[in-house]
Amino acid sequence: MKNSSFLFLTYTGITSLLLSPYCFIKTDAFVPVIQRYYFKAQLRDACQIKDKTKIDDIVEELSKLNPTSDIRSQFSKLDGEWKLDFTTALTTEVPDEQKSGVITYQTVDTDKGIIYNVIDRGLPEKGAKIAVGIEPTRSGRVALDFRTIEAFNDKFPKRVLLKFPPRDLVKVVYKIGKILSGKEYDE
Repeated sequence: MKNSSFLFLTYTGITSLLLSPYCFIKTDAFVPVIQRYYFKAQLRDACQIKDKTKIDDIVEELSKLNPTSDIRSQFSKLDGEWKLDFTTALTTEVPDEQKSGVITYQTVDTDKGIIYNVIDRGLPEKGAKIAVGIEPTRSGRVALDFRTIEAFNDKFPKRVLLKFPPRDLVKVVYKIGKILSGKEYDE
């Protein structure tokens, strides 16, 4: 009984504090922060059960609360290692970590303009590293271009490296195709 009264008192105390007109945390910026935490918790739950529709809906809601108005000025916020909680890729490409023990993550280096998608099946002997170039091109857009896929195996061949054409070449070919078809070109 003591725990439930404490919980009630704590809840009512926090509620009255948040609703107080004199409270320093009651600002227009405070509500989106709380909403972001709520949606992120919902997103983690949806990723656990791999509910794509729910994930898409929550991501849409989160995008409305994005505090970064121009990715170009805050691009370095993407730096670091990111755990992969959900992907639309086939499980043959990116195995379910809980079922297979295969670890998947991304390493982002905005100074070098590159993301490494890593599928760790026991690296450095087994796994894959996919290098993707990244460049912020507009306030809300980041251009991606695949650069290399490195596959490692404990049998022959030990390492396979596939290189993709440079982004500039791909852009030129894409632009020519759009122009020849009479469609508008948008980078």
